[in-house]
Amino acid sequence: MSQAQAQTTSNDVGRIATALDSLPTLPVVALQIGEVVHGKNVSVQQVAALLRSDPAISAKLLRLVNSPYFGIPNGVSDVERAIPFVGFNTLYQLVLSISVLEALGTKGGPFDARALWVHSLVVGTAAREIATEVRFSDGGACFTAGLLHDMGKIALAKVEPQKLCDAFALVRTEAISMAEAERRVGLAAHDKVGSRLAKAWKFPATLTTPIEQHHEIHRPEIRERLGPNLRAITEIVAAADHLSRACAEPFCGDQLCEDGEIETQLFERNGLSIAQRTALCDRTKAQLEKSKVFLSLLDG
Repeated sequence: MSQAQAQTTSNDVGRIATALDSLPTLPVVALQIGEVVHGKNVSVQQVAALLRSDPAISAKLLRLVNSPYFGIPNGVSDVERAIPFVGFNTLYQLVLSISVLEALGTKGGPFDARALWVHSLVVGTAAREIATEVRFSDGGACFTAGLLHDMGKIALAKVEPQKLCDAFALVRTEAISMAEAERRVGLAAHDKVGSRLAKAWKFPATLTTPIEQHHEIHRPEIRERLGPNLRAITEIVAAADHLSRACAEPFCGDQLCEDGEIETQLFERNGLSIAQRTALCDRTKAQLEKSKVFLSLLDG
C-alpha cells in the first residue's frame, strides 16, 4: 500500500469511527463481567448477581444455554445454575456475543446485515470444528471469534450502508477482493473498523486479534509477532472464513464468503488434507442447525 493509500485508509477509519460513536455501546454488565471473569477469586454468585442486574441479557443467555447448542440435560431456569455447565470464559463470550448482536443488529438503510450474521455464524461453527480437528484447547473461543470476525462489516452496514452495497457489487462484478473493493469506494477496511470497535469495547486479545488479522495472518511478519495461542486462533478463524465458501449453501449467499486465494496455505499449515476439509465442511453443516439459535437473538 502506498503512503497516499495508507493516509486515505487512516482518514476513512477516523471518519467512520466518528460515525460509530452513534452506535449503542455495549451494556455495562458485559464490561463488568469481563473484568470479573479475568480477575482473581471470581465466584459463581458474583457473576450471577451481575447478570441478574440485566434481565434482558439474562433471558437471552438462558435461551442459549438451554438450546441444543449446549445440550444441558433437563435445562436450567436460573443463570446461576447455568454457569457451572458452561464455565466462566464461555459465559463471558456468550454475553459479548449477545451484546454485539444487540448493538449492531441487522438493519442499515439499503443494506440488511442479517446475511452477514448468517455468514459469521457459518464461520464460527466451522472454526469450532477446525479447533476440534487440530486439538486447539478452546473451541468456544474459536466459535466466538468466528461469529464476531466480520463485525466491522456489520458496523459499516449501519453507518455506511450504500458504500458497503457498492463494495459488494464490485466484488461480484469485477471479481476483486473485498479489501480492494473497500478501497475503491472509499470505505474503511472492515477488519480495521472491527478491531477499533473490539478495542473500544475491551474485548480480550483472543477476540480482537482474529477480528483484526484474519485477512493478514498468512503474512510472515504478522505471524511472527503473535504468540502461539493468538496465532493459532487467528489462523483457525481465517481457515474457517475460507471453508465457509464450501459450507455456505443453503445458509448464506456465496458473495458474502471470502475469496480462496490463500486457502491452500491456511489448511496445509495446519496439516489438514483435502479429505479432512471435506469432512469439516460436512460437520459444519450438521452443526449449523444447533448454532442457529444465535440468529434468533437478532429477532429480539
